[in-house]
Amino acid sequence: MLPVEPIRRTIVNALLALLAGVFLLLPSVYSAEFIEPTQATKFIFFSDGVIIVFLLLACYTLYGSKQLSISLSVLDIGLLIILLYITVNRYYLHPLHGFSQRWLELIGLAICYLVLRRLPATMYTWLLLAISAGGMLQVLAGVLQLLGVLDSRNTYFPMTGNFFNPGGYAGYLALVAVVSFGLYLHRTTLQVSEREGSSMNRFMMLLITWLPLTALVGCAIVLPCLRSRAAFLALAAGIGGVWWLYRNRDNHKPAGLSIKHFVMAVLLLVGLGYSFYLLKRNSADGRMLIYQVSATLVKEHPVIGVGIDRFKAYYMDAQARWFEQQGDAASDAAQLADNTFYAFNEPLQFVVENGGIGLLLVVAVIFFFWRYPSGQSYTPIRTVAYGVLLASLCFALFTYSSDNLAMKYIIVFALAILSGTGSKVLLHIRFPLDKGRMVVLPVLSLLTLLLVYAYGNVINSARKSLAGWGQAQKAYVREMYRESNQYFEAVYPGLCTNGEFLMQYGKSLAMTENYQQALAVLTQARQYQCSSVIEAAVGDCEKKAGNYAAAEQSYLKAMNMIPNRFYPLYLLMTLYQENGETTKAMMMARTIKAKKVKVPSKAILEIKGFADNIIKARDQ
Repeated sequence: MLPVEPIRRTIVNALLALLAGVFLLLPSVYSAEFIEPTQATKFIFFSDGVIIVFLLLACYTLYGSKQLSISLSVLDIGLLIILLYITVNRYYLHPLHGFSQRWLELIGLAICYLVLRRLPATMYTWLLLAISAGGMLQVLAGVLQLLGVLDSRNTYFPMTGNFFNPGGYAGYLALVAVVSFGLYLHRTTLQVSEREGSSMNRFMMLLITWLPLTALVGCAIVLPCLRSRAAFLALAAGIGGVWWLYRNRDNHKPAGLSIKHFVMAVLLLVGLGYSFYLLKRNSADGRMLIYQVSATLVKEHPVIGVGIDRFKAYYMDAQARWFEQQGDAASDAAQLADNTFYAFNEPLQFVVENGGIGLLLVVAVIFFFWRYPSGQSYTPIRTVAYGVLLASLCFALFTYSSDNLAMKYIIVFALAILSGTGSKVLLHIRFPLDKGRMVVLPVLSLLTLLLVYAYGNVINSARKSLAGWGQAQKAYVREMYRESNQYFEAVYPGLCTNGEFLMQYGKSLAMTENYQQALAVLTQARQYQCSSVIEAAVGDCEKKAGNYAAAEQSYLKAMNMIPNRFYPLYLLMTLYQENGETTKAMMMARTIKAKKVKVPSKAILEIKGFADNIIKARDQ
């Protein structure tokens, strides 16, 4: 029989190398093969890594020791309960659920959490350094984009790193900066070897001194160029939290703030908040509109919410109802409306999707985590983890991070650190594997392989679907609609519950005058995503079929969803004109003429010109 300890050490080192490699490369991977390549490529890369990680974890657990040992902390149990609730809520309480990349990522992140919890705490420093190194690669990518050497991943912004927009890029760099600051601050106390003074620790002293410092300076250079208010707040909160814990590291009870310091802190926060508000006032007011409409969804679904990743299936309908109810009182807010698929506030979106039960579970987990600490003394990596979570929370309050896999991976790592070093162990189970090894191990190994096979099939199907969708979209942009339809049809079975996919497929079918099938696909899309684009497309198909009343309802719904848009008004005006309803056509033309222009464009000038022609023809 092979010795256990060498096997154990080899597997742990392999796990460490793989996890560190994902931290290093995940933010930078990109392939134009997929639809939404900045997100889909990261998802596929991460999921492939998760499969290997899970296999290594199984080998480590089953063959790396003589007994199966499981320790569950307060935080472990709490997170497990939340995950089980989200699962039940998705599949049983809300049986209508669509293809969700967020859900598949959540499963992969849960597996990574298990692996990170099993690693020795001394190896966490390596992973934190990998985060700093990954941040350095993104800093370099951003600088090269700013200099014009690399192309930005979004044509509307000069610098996005390998992210879709500057917001997600800035949020990631803020977390990297917090990690780097924590590493540099504790550079003399961190170690990766149990033998003090070892050559490995001497090498680490040099690495911890210069790599985090370089990453921190790089983030400080790039972040101001991104102008993300949420990232600035996250950076300040994260670094401030790490520094405060570090200063009070020798106190059993950290010193509280004096009244003078508290007042100064409040005034500083208020001043910064107002300054950030003035920096992008319309953006801030637009978020307030989203919060108000999201609150109506909480009232309508207070207990179990609408289901994970179902916010986009409900929000735009709620926004249309809100504008109808508010009437003229919401004229200013109407200028800020747009197609919205995120709440721009992760805690609020979590409540919308998971209801009051989900909120109570999160509050309970936080309460019991603080109520039953591990009792361990001050730990540098735990301080860094607190800083990461505080920065993540501040960022999540004003934007969306649930679609940012690179950020979520760091957050899960922070939770694993706190679970292993800052949360009390409630349950410890030991099951000897040496007795009955010939029976137990084959069964558990077979179960592991079946789970890997099932998860691998799901990921492989998602890979093919996202790649085929990407080809369909490229053909559509090139106006090769028949070829586009072939690609859409090929991947339809895997994406038939994705609202965005169905919307694009329906529009492509309409371009080839296949209106009946397009209408069926677009109607199906309504179940998984609501938007003015879908309603306008449905109205066009109904109009072509001669169903003018149904077309009018769809156009009116599109108009109510985003009252500042001219296009739904134009569609209504032409519908009334074609249907012989001249009075309604005239009323709509006068509405268009009097409507305030939010952003001038050639299309709006043409629409106003059509309206003017109708008015002149009526007056003659």
